[in-house]
Amino acid sequence: LSLLDRLNCKEMLPRVYICVYSSALIKHETSKKVSEKFLYGYEVGMQTGDILFAMYCARTYCTQRFFCGVGLDELVRDIEVWRQQMIAYKQMWNLNIFNSFRHKVLTLINYSDDNLQQFNDLFAEGMKSLKSHIEQKRHLPATVLCSYFSCTAYFFCEYDFARDMIETKWKLEKNIKRKYWAVGAAKFYETLICIALARETNEDKWRKYALQCFEEEKKLNSSELHRLLILETEIDIIIGKTKNTITNYNKAINAARESQHIHEEAIANERAGDFCLSQDDIRASH
Repeated sequence: LSLLDRLNCKEMLPRVYICVYSSALIKHETSKKVSEKFLYGYEVGMQTGDILFAMYCARTYCTQRFFCGVGLDELVRDIEVWRQQMIAYKQMWNLNIFNSFRHKVLTLINYSDDNLQQFNDLFAEGMKSLKSHIEQKRHLPATVLCSYFSCTAYFFCEYDFARDMIETKWKLEKNIKRKYWAVGAAKFYETLICIALARETNEDKWRKYALQCFEEEKKLNSSELHRLLILETEIDIIIGKTKNTITNYNKAINAARESQHIHEEAIANERAGDFCLSQDDIRASH
């Protein structure tokens, strides 16, 4: 970043911001500030003519805001604006990946009994898109769609479908060098799914996968403290270490709140409540 400033290479800024704020520096800035960096990268890219990385910054900005808990109605408005820009500028690589993210957000918005038919239509559309990506060997956008599907399924405790999606994702990833990681969130949710499957099925293979995914998450430069605390607490439960579970959940909840990841704060609260219920703990009612 200092070299970028000294050389005054403004045209390189979107590419540099994608590299440093998607990995090394994401832990050293607040989520809000990181989001602002991606938005600025988009603006500079459009000014200097680097449309590819401007759109890269735009979709990363949206992903970052989603995992920080921005309102979905607000987010979908931004998505539609940038989606139209990607179409206008023929940015098909960014568009294919962005469409997967858009599908996830629209599915979450419409997941209710009142909109059941619309949800089913969105689900069918997403599966059709996934099949098309696989048939045409567009492996990266296919893995992105699998990641979003599995995450959405986890939110609604559809663990069988989440399992199918991550197993498909793992299979597809054998064909690509660069994996999709969603600003550090993909491996976090993948680990949560493995833990849930270990809990639901009591199968050793899912405990093994959960431990492997957790070790990978710990190695990521982008790994957030609250995510590690949530996963560590969940791992301790499936291996029988429950003495300090509520204390550890509270640490995770506070860390998620401090880092402004309200979706993941909600996950920590829900998991703590489920644990209390399983132990007949009266705190589950609070």
